[in-house]
Amino acid sequence: MRYGILAFVVLAGCATGPSLQTRMAAYIGADEQTLVSQFGVPDKQITVNGTTYLAYEQRRAVSVPGAYVGGVYGPFAGPWFGGGFYPQVYDATMPPRAVVYACETTFLLKDGKVVDFTLRGNDCG
Repeated sequence: MRYGILAFVVLAGCATGPSLQTRMAAYIGADEQTLVSQFGVPDKQITVNGTTYLAYEQRRAVSVPGAYVGGVYGPFAGPWFGGGFYPQVYDATMPPRAVVYACETTFLLKDGKVVDFTLRGNDCG
């Protein structure tokens, strides 16, 4: 019994909360005013045959360092096998690069109410 409670406490600490899919599903049935008050002015908006599409974009860029040859620890490090640390050597042929993560959420509204939504991008998880 004691281990069951411990396992529950440990697993409860790993909970991350609802997914983006679940959070956006909560807006089905909401009106356009609710979307604008929660997310602001949409990045894109179009109305076709009485159906309105509101799109919200979220982007972030992350800098990824260039490649390097890692340092060596232990008794065989160093030129005379004296132990210690052999320093890292960065490879100048692999410079840092920027990776862009994005997610576009598009809400479909009919008669002023959200009836569906789509998520598109590499950061919608």
